[in-house]
Amino acid sequence: MFALKDFLRRLSRCAVMGIVNATGDSFSEGRDSSPDMAVARGLALAKGGADILDIGGESARPGAENLSVNVELARVIPVVENLKRQLPEMIFSIDTRHREVAEAAMECGVQIINDVSMLREAPEIAEIAARYQASLILNHSRAIPGVMQSEEYCSYPDGVSAGVAAELARAKAFAIKCGVPEDHIVLDPGIGFAKTAEQCWEILTELEKVAPPGELAVGVSRKSFLGKLTGEGNPAERKGETLAMELELVSMGVGIIRTHAVSELVNAIKTVKYFRSLRQK
Repeated sequence: MFALKDFLRRLSRCAVMGIVNATGDSFSEGRDSSPDMAVARGLALAKGGADILDIGGESARPGAENLSVNVELARVIPVVENLKRQLPEMIFSIDTRHREVAEAAMECGVQIINDVSMLREAPEIAEIAARYQASLILNHSRAIPGVMQSEEYCSYPDGVSAGVAAELARAKAFAIKCGVPEDHIVLDPGIGFAKTAEQCWEILTELEKVAPPGELAVGVSRKSFLGKLTGEGNPAERKGETLAMELELVSMGVGIIRTHAVSELVNAIKTVKYFRSLRQK
């Protein structure tokens, strides 16, 4: 049994979730996200201080093509097995929207399912999480990556924060009905998923309308809404923007921050904490 909220309470600080892409077409890493490089990347993120490693084999970037389940399984399961052998104490998450991938990862001992479709595409994922007594991250989204940034899916008549909160609440209620304990469920507002840049900024200023920040997972790392602010078109170069925003999320008390740059965030948190302790003397 793995209760994610209990883990966060015991950690008593922000948990850093390292992104382990095994997609080959990540929006931020391109070909450097190939499956054969994923194990080395996961080990490096663990060494950098990651509390959780989130492994994904299908790109969820806007405009990405759908991937067959068999291809996704072939990409991620060998990575999961290898990293589990080398990092037996690490907490692992599987980033997927397919029940077959979620269940295969559970069989390998993964503790968290990070459902990027919010149970919309595979409601059975909730039952799988309950059966394996795993935790579940529900990531807000409204459509498959290929079309999710269309005007239709970015429309929130009652405001983006209210709309996201209501849709996540319904998904959470369904998961609980399927047997997933409330203490095992964490919500993710889905920054960049079916949201314009302006809507991303709006919901980030209103996270408490979605859930208490300490019970949220948030990923802003290298995303396009940051690039639109600074004019940086290359996701891999959005390092300053990413770190600045992540430190703000830390100060807001967000429970989990999902990032590509683990050691940079861990060291930044350590530096800020030390400096603040000096000022308080």
